[in-house]
Amino acid sequence: QQTKMAFFIGVAFLVSAVSAAQPQNCSIISSPGHCFHNPSKRVGSISTTSLDECCQSCEQKMDCVSFSFSPSDKMCTYFSNLDNATIVPGSSGCLAGVSGAKQPPAPRGDKPNIVFLVVESTDGRTWSKGYQNDVVPLPNIRKLQDGGLEFHRHYANAPVCCPSRATFWSGRHASNIPHDHNGVFVKGAWNNYEGLPLNYTDRMDQVLQREGYNTMISGKTDWSVGGHSMNVRLNAWTMYTQFPYSIPKAGGWADENGCTDKGTVLPGGGMKNKSAHAGDWNTADQTTTWIGQADEKVPWFAYQGMNIVHPPYNTNEYWYNKIDPSKIEVPAWQPLEQLHPCDLQSSMLKGCTPSEEDAPGFYNMSRRLNVRRIYYAMIAEFDAMVGQYMDAVESKGVWNTTVFIVTSDHGDMQMERQQFYKMVPYEASASVPMVIYDGRPDKKIMSRVIETPSQLIDIFPTVMEFAQIPQSQWPAGLEGKSMLPLFNETNPKSRPDFVVSQFHGDNIAMSWFLVAKTGVTVPNGKNTSNFKLIIWGTGKEVPSMLFDLGSDPTESVNLYYNKDYSDIVADMTKDLESVVDYPSVALNVAQYGRDMFVNWMNTTGPSWKDIIHAKGLRWDDSWNYDPQGAMDAIDAWLKQPVQVLPCRANLSWPAPKTIN
Repeated sequence: QQTKMAFFIGVAFLVSAVSAAQPQNCSIISSPGHCFHNPSKRVGSISTTSLDECCQSCEQKMDCVSFSFSPSDKMCTYFSNLDNATIVPGSSGCLAGVSGAKQPPAPRGDKPNIVFLVVESTDGRTWSKGYQNDVVPLPNIRKLQDGGLEFHRHYANAPVCCPSRATFWSGRHASNIPHDHNGVFVKGAWNNYEGLPLNYTDRMDQVLQREGYNTMISGKTDWSVGGHSMNVRLNAWTMYTQFPYSIPKAGGWADENGCTDKGTVLPGGGMKNKSAHAGDWNTADQTTTWIGQADEKVPWFAYQGMNIVHPPYNTNEYWYNKIDPSKIEVPAWQPLEQLHPCDLQSSMLKGCTPSEEDAPGFYNMSRRLNVRRIYYAMIAEFDAMVGQYMDAVESKGVWNTTVFIVTSDHGDMQMERQQFYKMVPYEASASVPMVIYDGRPDKKIMSRVIETPSQLIDIFPTVMEFAQIPQSQWPAGLEGKSMLPLFNETNPKSRPDFVVSQFHGDNIAMSWFLVAKTGVTVPNGKNTSNFKLIIWGTGKEVPSMLFDLGSDPTESVNLYYNKDYSDIVADMTKDLESVVDYPSVALNVAQYGRDMFVNWMNTTGPSWKDIIHAKGLRWDDSWNYDPQGAMDAIDAWLKQPVQVLPCRANLSWPAPKTIN
């Protein structure tokens, strides 16, 4: 899938990402035909495509107070003040303006520096001590855990790349990120094509900038609407289109590819040399260099989003040999006929249900083991990247004034339930690891494992409190809760005892919602445990699920329909409803898919019928299994009332009209 990569330093963009944002607080103060002319206060220039972009780039540059834009040569010029500037006639139709007010750098005080690292696709259990016989060497993460908070029940609020980042950079649930997209009003970050609106100004880093922090944003950002591939949007919009398929004959209908790959191990290499993830290392080099050069008198915030651990599963021999295959536990698979219908559909849509002809190699246990070995090798390599940041902070001499927050955007099924990738509500996909370490001497604590559920949107208010930003300056609508009380209490009353996650498109066949809750009294009345409730769609279409994660960590025993657990189901359903009106959201997502698809048809024109199955799209082979049946399924979906349809449990559906 496509990713968004960017560097942001302080409040200035290092790449041409300004074109993706809208003007904020700039004022145009001259009539056309005039520009500022103040050479002694000129602080730079940049080529831009429009006045709006020039305005925005000045707003993002800390030392820019006024600007001029020349349409004839597309040049934006920055000035450091306004008082002594003069406006002179120009022949190019220039316009001049003033950027919004900027806060001066904040006084150091006790405000910590913050290192925020977000790795890709990491199962929330993999950093826990003892996981898989301690198969993954994590010396650097262990050092942070040994003096900080280690989170064992931490969840992505929408376990897919863009929606997940949109939630934790805004502090809002995915169902509460409204925006306009191509003329369609969208109520939330429903899939990888939806995220924060392009003119959003209350991201975590933007608030920190306004309050005087120097910031460095590097690596994978991927939090805004409009990203990712044509595959992503078409897959999501047509979630309730009942395409024809046959798993035995053709492997079913696959929206994704890569699940049947064995993974790649590059020959030789070292910790960084000939790494399969050189881009992440290069970004880490640049960002840690920035840390080394940062002004010690001003608090700073350094973020890197890594691509490593995201499929495809790739590593080199150096990291591959760090993983002892004898320690790896290989997941067993149920027969496809016994899977929950939504699990069957996700396995199929992810391309994890090969045809009978291709099945022998895929179902080989050694293949599963090798994929897991490469996956763990990538996690071990990420730990080394964390170590580079720790070394940079120590070398700078600011370990005692720096906070580390290290987590992942979502998990990866790593072959459990016959799946890879994320997108589903199980622990491997929806839970993510996290450690928070505060290096300030008066804030140090003994290592503490947090079993109380937490969520990625909790990071936003936690950072606000670390940075000592008054709540009056926090954005409205934050839904996360600060995790700072967990430094002093195991179960603080200021935090809820449950969290909510959801997802609505890409490699799934229905919207789903989950609630993870702690301290739930089990029916015998003597013990408490952590429970998870999973509801698909409106709750009426397919069986819901309830798991006791304490006694059933593999989520194998569904207690939802056991009458002894009816009170737990009722209480956790109320918890879910307190956050999201899930039946209404499920129906709204179904309507959204229809509206966006029709909008795409209308803007594309008659050629949409060719483009929808163009060669190179990931579902092209599936489409070719029964082209007329696929197009008939689209027509039937467009004609029927908008509805939430149940996941299909059939291995073939329906009998194909033609087979190529």
